[in-house]
Amino acid sequence: MIRFVCIAVLSLVLMPGLVQAKKKKKQNERPNVVFIISDQHKKDALGCYGDELVITPNIDALAKEGVRLTNCYVAAPVCAPSRAALVTGMYPFANGAPYHKAPVKMANGKEKHLGSGFLRETGYHDGITTIGEAFQANGYITASPGKMHVHGELQKNVDEDNPDGNDLGWDEINTRYYTHFPGGHYQDEVGEDAYQRYRQFKKYAKVYKGGPGHLNEKYEPTLVKEDEDNFDMVVARKSVEFIKKRGKDGENFFLHVGFEKPHPPFTTTQKYLDMYNPADFTLPETATEWHGKGKYPWLPEWIHSGWPNKYPGATKNIMASYYACVTQVDDMVGRVVNALKEEGLYDNTIIIYTTDHGEHLFEHGLRGKHCMYEDAVNVPFIISYPKAFPKGEVNDILASFVDVMPTLCELTGTKVPETAQGISLVDNLKNGTRLLNRPVLSEYRSGNYNGFKEIKNLPSRMFRVDDYKFIYTHGIISQLYNVVEDPDELNNLVLDPAYQDMARDFCFHTLVDKPILEYQNLDLSIKHRTIKWQAFEQADSYSLYYAPDNNPGAAKMLVEGLTDLTYKVPKKGFYWVMAKPKYTRTSPRLGEVPVYLERYTYQLPITDAVEFVPKNQK
Repeated sequence: MIRFVCIAVLSLVLMPGLVQAKKKKKQNERPNVVFIISDQHKKDALGCYGDELVITPNIDALAKEGVRLTNCYVAAPVCAPSRAALVTGMYPFANGAPYHKAPVKMANGKEKHLGSGFLRETGYHDGITTIGEAFQANGYITASPGKMHVHGELQKNVDEDNPDGNDLGWDEINTRYYTHFPGGHYQDEVGEDAYQRYRQFKKYAKVYKGGPGHLNEKYEPTLVKEDEDNFDMVVARKSVEFIKKRGKDGENFFLHVGFEKPHPPFTTTQKYLDMYNPADFTLPETATEWHGKGKYPWLPEWIHSGWPNKYPGATKNIMASYYACVTQVDDMVGRVVNALKEEGLYDNTIIIYTTDHGEHLFEHGLRGKHCMYEDAVNVPFIISYPKAFPKGEVNDILASFVDVMPTLCELTGTKVPETAQGISLVDNLKNGTRLLNRPVLSEYRSGNYNGFKEIKNLPSRMFRVDDYKFIYTHGIISQLYNVVEDPDELNNLVLDPAYQDMARDFCFHTLVDKPILEYQNLDLSIKHRTIKWQAFEQADSYSLYYAPDNNPGAAKMLVEGLTDLTYKVPKKGFYWVMAKPKYTRTSPRLGEVPVYLERYTYQLPITDAVEFVPKNQK
């Protein structure tokens, strides 16, 4: 009896303290992070980026409170690899996740292209620290309601070889989309019928033309019965719930908000459709350009759109539908930001708005993304944190998605993972300065190129430095644009003899030391002072590059026009060889100019480095 009384008294003594501890809110000086990412948002379709027709008051308000970048490049112009680069802080060639749908050899020997969430092997390499894991290690509560779409994320008990799954470092996960994630999917929130209505597939695939890819040429509303069951509304609700919890406990947090619009289908609620009149829209000047000159040989066939030429009225409906979806996203951004203000968290929170890639919306007569034109790869990026950054600033620094991780790590005192490839932009954002001669990259794998229709994952890669953008497309003539003087990218300088040296050097830096899965570099060896390299099957000639150290970024062209496969090197240092492909087949657009190799090859026209050290210096 005595023992019972003592315990009871002790419990009564402790209970007031426990109750008080639950009510006590942590006071944190470290900033929180709200990272808002939409899907397929054309940079120009925002008021703060100069569009007078679009209705985006909430995102525009963020721009007034922060810094707006005009040259932020995604690491890939398609969802999954772009998002994997963001999460890992690494380019696709380095993190091992370059595919939108990854090719997997099945037990029957056939190849199948799988989406994210089925197998760990299709994802980024083991040993990479994600942004979620970095912030977890720094004591942040992490959450990611909404679309993630990263190859490597895995629900438990899905992949028999990885039963524990892979949560990417997110403490709270819900409302996934495009990722197989049983128990944490959008369908689990709204039910099977609402999910199928929203995505416009399975039993609702034929209600609107195009199903999941419906462009809404008749300007019709979503099939979802309840407005708040639409995907972005659910994600906004989940985000607000998370913010309210942090408002109560004061814990530092990193909140990744994954909205899905304005990705197709271009359907939204009637409320947002009513905010626009399709007749107010004007087709882009280049909307029908390729119809007279021929399709672009360096682009997949299927992204060329016939809508503007055949049905200009319906095209305006599509454009208005897209803008209505943008306004829906803006409305949801407003809900998230307002929740921060209501909980007293706004002033101590870094807020970012961006998107995973752009949308042509008939620029160049194209639809979707899937290439390296500016509308596909140069995206809106706004960062608001008045404690550190000026308000209403516009910065034209060349930035990459791989820079997001180190930038946020510096702002929050989080250790930057050793695997991260990007750089922190904090000083540049504070001071409004640019980084000169700093390249940014983007890469893409696709099929349906006219010259090689049988190839499913033909690689292309963009290299942007200062005012110039170079684009390598394997087996197809390259592109070079001065995007400042030629913002519509209509003048391919590769065809101008005055730019041959620049194009050659940019090609070297685009390829060197950046492997492409499934493709092989040329072999290179050295004996005494003579280097010898493997022939590129369809070479016109070869160029030799040199650097005193094993730093390909500092390499310079030493000699060009080589036709032999050997060369006696003159001095100590590192050497690389690059082949100049010999194009032989033509296209309607460029007439007699050769644009395609005679046959496809899995050889890359570049070698790894070889070092020469004279005997007397070894």
